[in-house]
Amino acid sequence: MKRPPVALLLGFVLLLSTSISAPAAENVRVAYPSMGTSVFSQIIAQKEGYMREEGLNVELLSIRGEIAIRTTLAGEVDFFTNAGSALAAAVRGVPVKILTVFQDKPSWDLIAQPNIKSIAQLRGTNVAIMSPEGSLAVVAREILRQNGMDPSKDVNLVVMGGDEVRFPALKGKAIHATLFNTATSIMAQREGYTKLASAGDYANLIQGGLATSDEKIRQNPGRISRFLRAGLKGINFFVSKREPAIKYMMDALRLTDRELANAIYDIDSKLLLREGFSADKVLQSMIDDMKRTTKTQREIRTTDIFDLSFVRKANEELKASGWKP
Repeated sequence: MKRPPVALLLGFVLLLSTSISAPAAENVRVAYPSMGTSVFSQIIAQKEGYMREEGLNVELLSIRGEIAIRTTLAGEVDFFTNAGSALAAAVRGVPVKILTVFQDKPSWDLIAQPNIKSIAQLRGTNVAIMSPEGSLAVVAREILRQNGMDPSKDVNLVVMGGDEVRFPALKGKAIHATLFNTATSIMAQREGYTKLASAGDYANLIQGGLATSDEKIRQNPGRISRFLRAGLKGINFFVSKREPAIKYMMDALRLTDRELANAIYDIDSKLLLREGFSADKVLQSMIDDMKRTTKTQREIRTTDIFDLSFVRKANEELKASGWKP
């Protein structure tokens, strides 16, 4: 029997060894309550191949904040983007840590029914929030307080889902007001709903970020480093590459209105912290505000709530390598 050429045999062995040694991408599950810049960064990192370079494949799951925390603690989800809910949970002693802060000034707007022209007119109405102690709830209460109202008595705070749930509820008059992200706020105002306040005028707090459980940090710190490095590339791409970033954003939000997309990008890109963290004094003020909200008495330091060591290291590595999007 005629033997195959040596070169052919060597080529087959090389192909076989390559297919055996090439590891499959590791799946990472990320929960998010609604689309925002923290999610856009993950989408961009996946689409641009940054996750693949780190041996990761991201699966995005739409899950509300408090449920995302429970599924993360149960090991079913690796990360979640609702850093406000993570802050409330960590202050209460739940073993979770915030790993990145992509936005420390909220971009939400308080939007109300067309007939409501002032915050004072919200007395006795239904105001929707996403969770009892998440960022949205904290800001809603603060806006009401600073306008002379008692959030626990003067309005009915109704817990609902993300913007995709609360906007139809507003249209159906099941609620009278709620805080919307930039995209939904602009769309609502176009349809005649009233903007009563900008959240950024009332509070410093986390709107965009990533969090995980203490157990996940202990189990696989290397994967966290790789994930945050790729995500940091995604957020820097978003800030630096306007046209492709807007395209990714439009796809994620299923937008066809380019004028609306431009307006969203112009607002959100200015609020982003491209390095993924805030100053310690800003973080401590967020903790102190949440302590008051949750009536927590114990002393809490920033390192009890935030583990920013991974994102700081990722920044140093990207700068040292000269990486640019």
